[in-house]
Amino acid sequence: MKKKIAYIAPEVKVQFIELEQGIAAGSAYARPEDSNGKVGEEWGLGDNDNRTIDW
Repeated sequence: MKKKIAYIAPEVKVQFIELEQGIAAGSAYARPEDSNGKVGEEWGLGDNDNRTIDW
């Protein structure tokens, strides 16, 4: 007869973490200024938007 291995019951653990901000709230930022550092105050009406957006 084979020797039986002792049964180990599975465990479920929960850990709560309190964050100051939401997940990914500070992971990226948008820079709306143009290459001269000025923020556009009006919507552009162009058909093609070929600008680089820094993330």
